[in-house]
Amino acid sequence: MQAYTVQPGDTLGKIAKRFYGDPAKYPLIVAANAIANPDELLVGQSLVIPDAAVAAAGVNAAAPPANLGSKRALSEQRLAKLHPGLASRGRAMLDACAQSGLAIMVTEGLRTWEEQDALYAKGRTVPPIGKKYWVTKAKGGQSFHNFGLAFDIVVLDAIHKDEWDDSHPGWAAAAQIGKQLGLEWGGDWTGFVDRPHYQWRGKLELDQCRTLYASGLQTVWDRVPV
Repeated sequence: MQAYTVQPGDTLGKIAKRFYGDPAKYPLIVAANAIANPDELLVGQSLVIPDAAVAAAGVNAAAPPANLGSKRALSEQRLAKLHPGLASRGRAMLDACAQSGLAIMVTEGLRTWEEQDALYAKGRTVPPIGKKYWVTKAKGGQSFHNFGLAFDIVVLDAIHKDEWDDSHPGWAAAAQIGKQLGLEWGGDWTGFVDRPHYQWRGKLELDQCRTLYASGLQTVWDRVPV
């Protein structure tokens, strides 16, 4: 991912051709920067330019974003409660995935410590009991969800009647886009692999979050870049 400053005479098509060799890939830049009107670029405006690997994932300017209807509205409700830097990247991820023909939805955002403890109890003290029923390894205060610094997604085509298809290629495609937007992906973890999970925490660790949280959620957010 690179940064680019808009120059006189620039259009999104010209910028896309410069970085990707194809002006038709401009929607990726639109999505990554949440540009409301692609025809109104400002000289001096700073843009995030996702790497060419994301552009090669299949962005199609002729295909409008998938109409997710109420699912997009639910995603927005969850993103709206998160740190602004995470929320903006989450929206850009939704848009970029849609432009690539991949439908995703945000399923979890900010989670209270009590809600986290309830998830932790599943499979341990809440039936059915067994490790295969565990949802999380984190108790209350041990997840970035508890501080508005994480969200989970689902690849909609990966949902089956009884479970999610972990082998669906959409997980990797979504991860590629999310990581190019600077998000940390739980699928890269070596311990508890968490493919739906994305977070934006700057340099904060969980113990710092817990200490700062004693002064309020905003105190945590003030330490994380927008």
